[in-house]
Amino acid sequence: MSGGSRILLVDDESSIQRAVGPLLKSRGYDVESATSGAAALAAVTARPPDLIVLDLGLPDLDGTE
Repeated sequence: MSGGSRILLVDDESSIQRAVGPLLKSRGYDVESATSGAAALAAVTARPPDLIVLDLGLPDLDGTE
């Protein structure tokens, strides 16, 4: 379902992306995924989400930054 609240899922582990992304989509959320801090920043700039689910241990940026 599209048109729900937008969630940006940021995690560099594909297993997390494959598990969490479809679960959120099945609940009606519009999910965009990013696998790095740089990709997440670009996604936020291009189209701000309503919520970000963020891995704190990204390879290129510390999630707390």
